[in-house]
Amino acid sequence: CQDAQSVCQGVEDDDMNVICLGGRVVANTLAWELVRAFLQARFIGAERHRRRLAKVERLESRVSE
Repeated sequence: CQDAQSVCQGVEDDDMNVICLGGRVVANTLAWELVRAFLQARFIGAERHRRRLAKVERLESRVSE
């Protein structure tokens, strides 16, 4: 993630629970801002988001079989 919008959208829409920051791409000040945004964001849980996550879960279960 390189901007707060991507961080928030990842959590709010996709229930993202991991954040990755490029050590040579993201400055320290921005990194702290992104971590704060990540920790404050909450999954919205709209029906369209839940449907998309269910598709991912179905795909993952096929791979593990």
